[in-house]
Amino acid sequence: MFSSTRPLQPRLAVRWASTAARPDLLSLLPKKRTFNKILFDNNSSLSYKKMMPILQTVYSNLATPENITLPKNVQPSDLMTFKNVLATIRKTTNTINNHLVALENELTEQAAELGDNDAIAILAFETVEKKLRGDPTVSKEDFQYANELIKKLTDLQHPLVFKMAGDLAFKRGYYNQAEPYWVQFTQLEPDTVAASQVYSNLGLYHFSYAQTPDLGLARTYFEKSIRVGELDEFTIKAHYYLGQLYVDTNPLSSRYHFEISASRGLKESFSSLGFLEMNVFQNYHTSIEWFKLGVESSNDIACMIGQFDCYLKMKDYKSAYAILTQIKDVQEKIAKVRRERRKVPKEIEESMAVTEGLLRVFFETRTGELAQLATMIA
Repeated sequence: MFSSTRPLQPRLAVRWASTAARPDLLSLLPKKRTFNKILFDNNSSLSYKKMMPILQTVYSNLATPENITLPKNVQPSDLMTFKNVLATIRKTTNTINNHLVALENELTEQAAELGDNDAIAILAFETVEKKLRGDPTVSKEDFQYANELIKKLTDLQHPLVFKMAGDLAFKRGYYNQAEPYWVQFTQLEPDTVAASQVYSNLGLYHFSYAQTPDLGLARTYFEKSIRVGELDEFTIKAHYYLGQLYVDTNPLSSRYHFEISASRGLKESFSSLGFLEMNVFQNYHTSIEWFKLGVESSNDIACMIGQFDCYLKMKDYKSAYAILTQIKDVQEKIAKVRRERRKVPKEIEESMAVTEGLLRVFFETRTGELAQLATMIA
């Protein structure tokens, strides 16, 4: 192959000017036993004992990467494994440490300079994406060079280039262009963790984004994602969507998949499980518990509405009235924002619009229940 000897994009934001500002690397990493397990899970050919000096060398020279000297027996793939280990730590702990992110980035740079195609693909697509976002730090020459690298990797049929092309197309809203790139990736690399992530994305595409949804194909992809992957954010979502797909045809399977995604903290699962337990299994007390979790975790209006309906079915009118009061409070808070014409971030505006839609349906479709509740409480 070829070596990425020309830097695509300076990483000034993550290369620190002073080593004194950085804490000791070992203080940022998990215990040795945990670290060894992560190494094993990532199929590392190097042990903790051999890996740490390499990480220390790179870490201590983040401000001066030209001074990094690696042992001759270190392969570029080893550096990418180390990067993946750090990414695993970040995702497992659900924390972002800027020093470890800088180390991840430098490992990618070093691997690219040694000719690792995955690293080259990552840096090339990072440069392209920044340019497309209008980042002024990316020159025309860097953008052109990144595209040249991507073309060479495409000609070589390097798997990751197709995954990243699909990811970029999907992120930019070109959903129909993303799908063939992802399919090509799975043909080249059908049974890896990365393939599991792509299967999950393909399932989502055919579930929600294709011009003509294909729920059968979506189910196949979600099941493949779970079969070849590990329990991560992608397979958790695959379980959630399988729960949606099985609601009408196989409620027990639906419950199984929803419970897995809920147990891993996917908030959308709480309302889905609550309504399933209430409407299909008539397990009202279990339903209430799921709805409560949804309200506690994200103040989910759908879970509030679910609680209201469930309390009515249980003839617990006092509790239903208390929930109705909470629902009206949410309605009034949104109305106040609208009256004051307050400017809110786009994602909050979108959330408010969804909530308004749910509230409108709630009050329009439950006039009889609301009138009945008023007489019961009076």
